Amino acid sequence: MPRQQSSYSPDVRMRLDSETLGLREAGREFYRRDTTLVARDLIGAWLARRYRGAWYGARIVETEAYLGSIDAAAHTYGGRRTPRVEPMYMDGGHLYVFLVYGMHHCANIVTRSEGIGEAVLLRAAEGPAGAPARLLAGPGRLCKALGITAAHSGADLVASGAWCLFLRSGGQPQIAVSARIGVDYAGAAREWPLRFFDKDSPAISRPVILRNPRPA
Repeated sequence: MPRQQSSYSPDVRMRLDSETLGLREAGREFYRRDTTLVARDLIGAWLARRYRGAWYGARIVETEAYLGSIDAAAHTYGGRRTPRVEPMYMDGGHLYVFLVYGMHHCANIVTRSEGIGEAVLLRAAEGPAGAPARLLAGPGRLCKALGITAAHSGADLVASGAWCLFLRSGGQPQIAVSARIGVDYAGAAREWPLRFFDKDSPAISRPVILRNPRPA
């Protein structure tokens, strides 16, 4: 049995080996691009964090793009700014983490340039070899396995030395796209095709495909 996690520590099953760490790191310009492109290109990438001298991480298999002031599903819709959402206005490549229902954390990667307020929600991931297939199947589970909390909101994936995104190498995953999940309050924006996922992954948060997804 793995040792018990503290609220900030990653699951020991998320520890990465040297081969994974040999992948190419994403630079700032990767995140400053169009948010939908970043959301798609995150599929297959590895999000990693350093904890007590070791690296822990997971391969991203499901994302959702949130398009800021024009997007009724986004926390920054209409230019909304509060202390909680302020990290969404940082330069691309920072984390925005929020708590839902007082229980589950959700991690987002900020996109575009400083002041725009767009981000990509990380909905699901796969752990390293040997980790249970659905350990990170959902945004709350993903954050729990990697030890991500609201205390990490604003962390820099590029320059901090404690966080990193490793871009995929080799084969392209089979990516599909659908409407986002759980945004029925967002009017017409609830139908926008901004959810991207590896259709062959057992870890996607909703195995039943919704609203006629199409290939990306």
